Amino acid sequence: MIKAIIFDMDGVIVDTEFQDFRIQQEFIKKENPSINQVKTNFDELIGQSYNMLYETLRKFIGSNDSLNEIKRRFEAYNAIAYESINYQQLFRKELLPILKWAKSKGVLLAVASSSTYEHIIEVLNSCNIKNYFDVIYSGEFVEESKPNPAIYLNTLEKLNVSANQAITIEDSYYGISAAKAAGITTIAYKEMRAAIDQSAADYLVEDMTEAYEIIQTLNK
Repeated sequence: MIKAIIFDMDGVIVDTEFQDFRIQQEFIKKENPSINQVKTNFDELIGQSYNMLYETLRKFIGSNDSLNEIKRRFEAYNAIAYESINYQQLFRKELLPILKWAKSKGVLLAVASSSTYEHIIEVLNSCNIKNYFDVIYSGEFVEESKPNPAIYLNTLEKLNVSANQAITIEDSYYGISAAKAAGITTIAYKEMRAAIDQSAADYLVEDMTEAYEIIQTLNK
């Protein structure tokens, strides 16, 4: 029986993962106009924790600036880019039946995201679903976020459930790697707009309706 469902946020609850990917590429092009966009594989950017992201941005930019300086410039750029984003429009509303079913069955719900806690709360409140979740856990709370499994192991501990009693829905390679390293059955939300390796997931779904069907099957 399933006792808990753990959700990644970006790319799962809200379709922001690819939006982030686009903004990161635009930032790199702004900082390094000479970069060969055809020959450069930007896919490794997807699903990275913030510390990993700043390292990767610095590599693509070809800069010797400190990570703090890269962080400062990117956060300023990202804040402007996100001013026009409506999370309600990006919210995967077919997720709601899963949340309602879980509550009706006494199944605990959690978010385990590499995003900052403040950003997670902002998104969940914007989508009017914050109150569904028993645990909200940020990558800020661990020394190393995904693909390190600590974020999932700590979430399991807070939920007071074991890995074999939980299921998670992820999308990125790093997120899937973290969940699997924690021993959790993992459903991957299929991403077709970028070349993401999702092969380590136990299940691959086209939408949340399909994920809901798998969850119900696993709960029997």
